Amino acid sequence: MRSYQRSAVSGQRSAGSKKSIYALIAAITIISLLIYCTEAGAQATQKKGVASPEKRIGDLEKDVMKLQREVDIFNLDALPENLTLCEKKIPIYREDVRDRFEREFFQLLENKGLLTLIVKRYLQYMNMINEEIRKMALPSDLIYLAITESYLLPRSLSRANAAGIWQFIKETGKREGLLINDHLDERYNIKRSTRSALTHLKRLYGEFGDWLIAMAAYNAGPGRLREAIEHQGTRDFLDLYLPEETERYIFRILAVKEIILNRERYGIKVDEKELYKPLSVVEIVFETDREIHTNMLAKAMELPYRTFRIYNLQIRKYRLPKGTYRINVPAEKKEAFLKGLKGYEYIQIVKDN
Repeated sequence: MRSYQRSAVSGQRSAGSKKSIYALIAAITIISLLIYCTEAGAQATQKKGVASPEKRIGDLEKDVMKLQREVDIFNLDALPENLTLCEKKIPIYREDVRDRFEREFFQLLENKGLLTLIVKRYLQYMNMINEEIRKMALPSDLIYLAITESYLLPRSLSRANAAGIWQFIKETGKREGLLINDHLDERYNIKRSTRSALTHLKRLYGEFGDWLIAMAAYNAGPGRLREAIEHQGTRDFLDLYLPEETERYIFRILAVKEIILNRERYGIKVDEKELYKPLSVVEIVFETDREIHTNMLAKAMELPYRTFRIYNLQIRKYRLPKGTYRINVPAEKKEAFLKGLKGYEYIQIVKDN
């Protein structure tokens, strides 16, 4: 949806960079041997009260192993040999395809902190998104499109005003059934926007019959893909000449998938104690005959107002006019919320699951 603009950093690492790393490893090894073998060095460290030579050697060996892992990541032989996206095999053996993949793959690996956050958010939203994907019988890999769009930040807003985890622009969001007005913007409703995005992708696949092209159309618009197919005489995404941001978009989705599914191989380790609580919400639909203050909904959920709003980012104002509304409720607060609403005669429950 949004313009996919990334820095034009090449994924390839120069031979000089690798030589520098190997030189550093060699230097550390030599230093460790000197520390161990030189009696004067041992006496000096003891006088200063620092760690023993054996301890220093152990620490330096760990540094060597860490650097070796970093070298392996950027070693072309360590790259995956088999890649698929939406069950379509990607010919990584083709030099041009490998080059396009490496550009996104290596660039992502440069930011381990961001990748750690992405993995934690993936595990937080995975069940909810995959549940919607299964309901529509669509490829499970579509979750990586959402990650590429927004890094799974629900409040994400691009410079082009594409919003939410699926980065809908207003026109497309409205066309796919999302309410966007002065009081609500359902592009920020995680469950609603996920259903609409999947419906949109399913429609694009129905037109093009290819998931790579459907995802490219999600990024660039179907009109641009129709034009490219008509004038270039091919329906193979890998052979289509498209705007650079769209070409990179598909390979970035592919790189995101590879890194997340094999995260420990690429040095992304997250302790189970550090994971975010998985999102588990139910959608309650109610109708009100008069204007209501949204803090009343927060109290009915027995939640602080900020927590209530985090679950319901689609709400834009404190007061909502009479009408029908869809509210996300943490699963464990469902019964309390339904009980709380019963105290208001002007509110009727339309749907509670």
